[in-house]
Amino acid sequence: MPENDPGAAGPAPECQICPICAGLAALREARPEAVEHLVKAGAELLLAAKALLDGATEPTATPAPGRRRSRPPGPRGAAGNGLQRIDIG
Repeated sequence: MPENDPGAAGPAPECQICPICAGLAALREARPEAVEHLVKAGAELLLAAKALLDGATEPTATPAPGRRRSRPPGPRGAAGNGLQRIDIG
């Protein structure tokens, strides 16, 4: 009899803690238009993250408009850290 089956009474104890199971249970109880809105917002968030990542991988050949270089290009130290050694005496 299914009424006497302890497994049929509800979700497993692990599922009550699991964030994936809790999220799916919340989606089952939510209104369809709210779920649709969340899916669209998630897709937009992923597209924005992709655009940021794509922009970060492209090398910039020229400085951004309105920004100047603080020092002229020239020889750099052996470490390439932008410091120049000056002998005093």
